[in-house]
Amino acid sequence: MRVRGFCCGWLTMGLGGLLEGETGRVRIPVPGYLIEHQGQRVVFDAGLHPAMRDDQRAQLGLRADSFDCALPPGSRLDERLEACDVEPASVELLVLSHLHFDHSGGSALLPEARLVLQRAEWDAAKAADDGINYSSSDFDVGHERLLVDGEHDLFGDGRVVLLPTPGHTAGHQSLRISTDGGGMLVLCADACYMRRALEEHLLPPFAFDREAQLSSMDSLAGMESEGARLIFGHDSDQWPDEGTPLELAG
Repeated sequence: MRVRGFCCGWLTMGLGGLLEGETGRVRIPVPGYLIEHQGQRVVFDAGLHPAMRDDQRAQLGLRADSFDCALPPGSRLDERLEACDVEPASVELLVLSHLHFDHSGGSALLPEARLVLQRAEWDAAKAADDGINYSSSDFDVGHERLLVDGEHDLFGDGRVVLLPTPGHTAGHQSLRISTDGGGMLVLCADACYMRRALEEHLLPPFAFDREAQLSSMDSLAGMESEGARLIFGHDSDQWPDEGTPLELAG
C-alpha cells in the first residue's frame, strides 16, 4: 500500500466561503491523491480542469467571479502522476468525493479509469447541472461508472473504503485507508475543509445540509479520537511544500 497526495492547483477565494462569518481572502490547495494497492492504481479527486491554465473564465463562467484559480506547469493531475512515474492511462479507478469543479475537473485526464462515486451525488449533480454548482463538462466525460449507495469496500479487503459523509453535497464521500503499518488514514475532502472547521464546528455558508455535515464532521472527529490521521479538504497547513508529493503511507 502506498498513498501519495499532491496539489492539483490552487484557489484564492473569500475565507467566508469556507468558514461562515470570516472575512478576507485565502489561498488554498486543491489536492488529489494516488493510492496503489493490490497492483492497482486509484486516484481520489481529480483537481482542476486543464482549461483553467489558459482561460479560467471560459471554463468557470459565473463562478469566475468568486474564484481565482492557478494551475501552473507541472500541477495538472496528469502531470502530477507522470512526475510519480505513473502513466495516467494506467489508473484503473477514479474515486470522486463529490462533483464540484475543484474535485472533478481533471476527470478527463484519466480516460481509462472507472468512475466511482455515490449515486446520490451523481443524481444531484445531473439534476442541478447549471454551470454554477455543477457542470457536466467537469465530470460527465465518458467514463464507465460505478454508482454506490453508502459505504463501499473498494477491494473487498477492508483496506480502502468509501465512507458516506454527506452535508457539503447530497452524496459527498470520504476515503478511509488502512495502512500497512496498521494505522488509519482518512481523506476527508470537503466533509471538512480544514482543522479549524473541525475544532470550532464552522461550516461554509452554502452547505447542502448543515445538520448532515455537522454529523459527518462528528464522525470524522470520532475517528481521529481513535487514532486516525485526517487529511482535510483544503488545509494549507497540511501542504507545506506545494511542489513535492506528500507521502501519506507506504
